[in-house]
Amino acid sequence: MRDGVPPPASSSCPHSARNSTSPSPSPRTADQGRTWKQGPPVEAAPAATAAKPIRIGYARCSTAQQESQSQLDALRPLCKRIFSEKISTCVKTRPKLQGALRLAYDIREAAPDQEVILTAH
Repeated sequence: MRDGVPPPASSSCPHSARNSTSPSPSPRTADQGRTWKQGPPVEAAPAATAAKPIRIGYARCSTAQQESQSQLDALRPLCKRIFSEKISTCVKTRPKLQGALRLAYDIREAAPDQEVILTAH
């Protein structure tokens, strides 16, 4: 109340400063006023075990007469996925190599801590 006049009844918030003559008290917490004590030590989290690296293989032959089977046989026991193509070294774009690189980038984006190895034979 100011000068004997009550605050307007159409105020939007009943807790606003216009409607209150005294500030509202802050809530009291259970630990207010107590001295700080150190708690028990926290155990260190176990180190994450290193995941086995994901190997992606890439095999390429220059001509149709060349045999790629020996390359594939060498990559098969090591690699999770193998990309293979027969394309000349004169050709600058290699779609299967681009696919292997795209897969490697996608794995790294999805799991940044996962090691990815691209093996070209």
